[in-house]
Amino acid sequence: MRKIILILIFGIFIGSCSVTKNIGKKVSGNSNKLLSGNFIESVKNQNLTDSSFFIQKVEIEVITDIGKEKFIGNVKFEYPDKYLISLKSRSGIEGARIFISKDTILVNDRINKKMYFGTAVYLKKNYGLTQSCLPLIFGDIVLDKNYEDDAEKCTEGKFNINCIVNGVKLNYDIDCQKRKVVLVNQMNNFVQQDIRIKYNNFFNIGDILIPKIVEIEDSQYNTNIKVRILKVEFPWKGTVKFIPGKGYELIELL
Repeated sequence: MRKIILILIFGIFIGSCSVTKNIGKKVSGNSNKLLSGNFIESVKNQNLTDSSFFIQKVEIEVITDIGKEKFIGNVKFEYPDKYLISLKSRSGIEGARIFISKDTILVNDRINKKMYFGTAVYLKKNYGLTQSCLPLIFGDIVLDKNYEDDAEKCTEGKFNINCIVNGVKLNYDIDCQKRKVVLVNQMNNFVQQDIRIKYNNFFNIGDILIPKIVEIEDSQYNTNIKVRILKVEFPWKGTVKFIPGKGYELIELL
């Protein structure tokens, strides 16, 4: 079960603009969506989770102490806070379907015929993340609502931000040219690095930049995850619906 939740948290699902598009040529230019003179506002303007999207295919590689596993999957995101994730084996057999919203987590474990249920508090208690931090998995920047842009300047092309979001300390490195987060560290107990996420191979998609490859290091559990985005639909006009497994054993996430 922990493996399923790890993939949920760290499976980085990145969308694109224009309907049903395969990820293509890498670019290194700026985003076209730098609408504000305020630096932080121009970074926030590129947040993918400002609207709904459907990632039709993503490859996920998970490396732990006991070996390496590969999955394929897809994710539907309905703005503002509903996620539906399907995880499959390389042969295409669905193993799990995961729903998460502001206050709910539901997981159909199709292999073992079990349905896990709980609240978003489970993420904070067991993994140190809150629901409001989930957009980090898309390369978005998440800040406290009271955060104010300051007079700090870029150093060697990078802009560093330290902030606390719902009790989670986050350290961002932002590329000053791209106006995108290229690295974020989640600090455990505000001192020790716990989760490190790196974003690479940025693409111009419509008016924003997105990373094609995301690499996650979880030092606490010695886990590395690499995600490659293959096919997406954005904008997406659908809705997210979770259908509980019929006759599944119910298990509460505590």
